[in-house]
This record gives sequence, C-alpha cells and structure tokens, in this order.
Amino acid sequence: MRRRALFGASLLAGLAVVTGCGALPPVTGPDRSEVVPVTDGTCEISWWLGPAVDDPPAEAGRVAAEALEEATVSESQWSEWYRLLDDDPDLDSLSENRLRGSAYLEAVREDVRAALDDAGYPDIERVIEVYSDLSCA
Repeated sequence: MRRRALFGASLLAGLAVVTGCGALPPVTGPDRSEVVPVTDGTCEISWWLGPAVDDPPAEAGRVAAEALEEATVSESQWSEWYRLLDDDPDLDSLSENRLRGSAYLEAVREDVRAALDDAGYPDIERVIEVYSDLSCA
C-alpha cells in the first residue's frame, strides 16, 4: 500500500513538471501557443504568464512577456531538456511524443526564467509563474 502511495505521489510530481509546474493556467487565453513536430506527430503547447505573488512588479511582467514572445528553442536546448526528462524514472510511463513536447515546453519556460533572472527577478524569489498546457497527437 505504501509503495502505491509513493508511486502516486511521484507520478503527480512528474506530471506537474511535464505540464508546467503550476496548478491551473489563468482563465484568459494563452500568451503564446505553438505546434511543434515530434517523432510521430505534433504537440500543441500553450503558455500563460501569471503572478506568483500579490502585486508583482510591472517590470517583471514586461520582461516575462517579452521573453515568452521571443523565446526560441535550439536543437541542443531541446535535446538537453529531453535527456533530463527521459532520465527521470518518474516519467517512464510517458510516450516519446509527450517527452519531446515536454522538453520543448520546458526550454521555452527556461528562456523566460533566465530573462527574469537577468532582470533581477531570480527564480528562487519567483514573482511571475509560467503556466503551460501540452497536448500531443
């Protein structure tokens, strides 16, 4: 029984990583959407920006929005995130397509976090959250 509970907790933690590490995205439409090719089809990915604290600085919101809009994913960045996710035993049940889509999703989120960090808003003091949704076919 305990093993099942640990497995369930691990699975939920892994899915939180794969779906953007947030509860639910804001009700408004996404701030960015993209369809990316994966091994056997495509994945549709959407990202939303939302406050992680009450009254985040307007500058942080501007930086995050600009970074999300301009984020590009290089093949090496995509591959690096894929390796990280593929090595996580909690994600072993995910399909190849979903892993590849998740790697792309995380690469874009990484660009936003890096831009916020460069602007003086480090992730350890997160003021803006990047929510996401992934659907693969």
